[in-house]
Amino acid sequence: MEKTARPLTMAMAVLTAFLLGGGPARAEEKPIPGSGALDAIGPGGKPLGACPLRHTEVAVEISGFVARVTVTQLFASRFTEPVEALYSFPLSDRAAVDAMSMRTGERTIHGEIKRREEARRIYEAARKAGQVAALLDQERPNIFTQTLANLMPGATVEIRIEYVEPLVFRDGTFEFSFPTVVGPRFIPGAPTGHAGTGWAPDTTRVPDASRITPPVTPEGTRAGHDIGISVDIDAGVPILDVVSPLHEIDVERPEANKARVHLRDQAEIPNRDFVLRYAVAGDEVRSGYLVHRDGNEGYVTFVLLPPKRVTPETAAPKEMIFVIDRSGSQAGLPLEKAKETMRWILDHMNPNDTFQIVDFGSTANVLFPTPEPASPEMKRAARAHIDALEANGGTMMAEAVRTVCALPADRNRLRIVTFMTDGYIGNDFEVIDLVRSLRGTSRWFSFGAGNGVNRFLLEGLARAGGGEVDYILLNDAGEAVAKRFYERIAAPALTDVRLEFRGLDVTDVFPTAPSDVWDRRPLIVHARYRRAGEGQVVLRGFRQGKPYEQVIDVTLPELGAGNGAIASMWARAKVDDLMWQDLAGLQSGNFPEALREEIVQTALGYRLMTQFTSFVAVEDRVVNDGGVQRTVSVPVEMPQGVRYDGIFGGAAESDALAGRAMNAPVPMFAKSAGLARDSATLRGALAPASQERSARRIAPARLAPELQALVEGAPSPGRPVRVVDGRVQVKVLLRNAHALTLHRLEAAGLHLHQVAARWVIGSIEVTKLAALAELDGVERVELP
Repeated sequence: MEKTARPLTMAMAVLTAFLLGGGPARAEEKPIPGSGALDAIGPGGKPLGACPLRHTEVAVEISGFVARVTVTQLFASRFTEPVEALYSFPLSDRAAVDAMSMRTGERTIHGEIKRREEARRIYEAARKAGQVAALLDQERPNIFTQTLANLMPGATVEIRIEYVEPLVFRDGTFEFSFPTVVGPRFIPGAPTGHAGTGWAPDTTRVPDASRITPPVTPEGTRAGHDIGISVDIDAGVPILDVVSPLHEIDVERPEANKARVHLRDQAEIPNRDFVLRYAVAGDEVRSGYLVHRDGNEGYVTFVLLPPKRVTPETAAPKEMIFVIDRSGSQAGLPLEKAKETMRWILDHMNPNDTFQIVDFGSTANVLFPTPEPASPEMKRAARAHIDALEANGGTMMAEAVRTVCALPADRNRLRIVTFMTDGYIGNDFEVIDLVRSLRGTSRWFSFGAGNGVNRFLLEGLARAGGGEVDYILLNDAGEAVAKRFYERIAAPALTDVRLEFRGLDVTDVFPTAPSDVWDRRPLIVHARYRRAGEGQVVLRGFRQGKPYEQVIDVTLPELGAGNGAIASMWARAKVDDLMWQDLAGLQSGNFPEALREEIVQTALGYRLMTQFTSFVAVEDRVVNDGGVQRTVSVPVEMPQGVRYDGIFGGAAESDALAGRAMNAPVPMFAKSAGLARDSATLRGALAPASQERSARRIAPARLAPELQALVEGAPSPGRPVRVVDGRVQVKVLLRNAHALTLHRLEAAGLHLHQVAARWVIGSIEVTKLAALAELDGVERVELP
């Protein structure tokens, strides 16, 4: 997966790695042997102090299908001067974030929900005035930014965030997941600026890239903060067992339908999802509803469980399209796990099926000219192709989606698309919108390969594609995941789903158009009601081609003070529905004003975080006269199982390359390297004039004679060079095709057409040839 800049770069300050050593360690820090902690480094290499985020505590209360989650972030300053702390972190993509507060000393300040621009103005005024202030922004439905101003030396501040979400339930098992790390995103498009503090510049296709690419701690070090998680479960029905596949947990069972779960290590490294699963007796879970009414507004959430799956005697022929992400971030275990799962699916295809394979990184490749029958010979050819795939390059996912959707479809077969990826891209909305717009009648099943994948994108792909999502954890058996997939496509639980409300005065029902149900999982429907009364909700559809109907008696009360969370879930469902009306506009920053205003009014009315509303909290007292402070970004861990060299070409190599490119010294500390520079140094070092001076020294040695003559305006010493509209096609020989190198090529103006392990072919303006030849990682530029 290609990245558009080096991960350790920050616009205001840089966090450089130091291995812990010498002197006694403080007991509360629990240093891990062989790991490092991060200090913030100022100009001249002066250590500023330990990273300001010390610990995150997550408390979860689960009641039936609903989870209420409280996230407490402890910021503690060991700096010698006031600082402003910035921290990018993930939450569940289904979260309705409806509360934020700040505790400083003995005072608790409850955050106010404001329009995003107004919240920023309030925060900046408090920051300049020297007041402690906190600002919480949403960048994506699963990426948030916490900014804390005027954190004084020796002070501690707690930020408390609350959200509510429905649980996942499938075939008798509940699942709660909590993401702990923002994985490094591939950012397509041409750079346009750098408004945030992330390592990637904003681009034409991801205008907010610098806000969703937090700095990554160097390989072999720790980010310096940890996490503790506790979960209280009241399932309402007997719980059979409780497991966490990625963490060691302690479980208490006070009653048959209750459980208390704690991380065994309450100082875990936040580098993978916390996944909690607990099975219940299947026959004990039934369709039902929750209501809340306080005043004139009433809310109801229906939890409608479809019938058990019926396996047909014969399977209808299908056209199977297997799409696999082979970009750099998939290097190692993620790609091997995806291959393992795909091999099993290939081996067990129905003989009447046809299939095609599309793999993608910086470019997309289609294996066969047309879909082939699932014969032993074709399966062997497909397995050989999959086995040979190697992870490298960028994640041009939008282009891969267009490639798949452009393949001619067989009208006599249902097209099933399996899409295996970690989802580490910044143009999430664009890709989801493409699937929704271009898929036709095909059904898309997404698979997240890894322990900390982008669940918002993966669930969005499945929703837009009319299919289901599944996750392949790195310690999962690929066979088990593949079997679930075949059970789904062989026998959907319910198709052509429709809802009818009899005698119920309900309005604003979301989702507006329920999708087919491929698993035995509940269909969750949120609505408002105006008048109390009795009636029925009717779930209709087709089960293996036969009509199905389920009727539930419902009583909507005049007053129901409990279940207040469902009002937030209804508001979140409405916001989602509005956002999905123009995902492309949301991605480009050109979202329609009428839709934006409706989202804002909904969010303000229900105290809800959205892309356009933020929480802000300000302490009345002035603690920092003059408001002068240093901005420090909190680094994040690399997700577990993701290799540094797959993304950045190796920590030491990428550090050294970035240092040379920016004319900055690269201090080496033990096994890690870092850069100390502020935003002025960064932008100045990347100025075009500086690049051109370096290019004039190095370019002649790397440019083919014909291209050097073209640059100088001299006659060609060899074959003629064809120039079209000021551009020339070139072949660039590389030391490697790592993501960092590929980004440098694109940033220099090269439009990539073909990518191999040690070379690329593309087109570039003649005036940019010299700068291209000067780039680190480029060995030679010649004619194709």
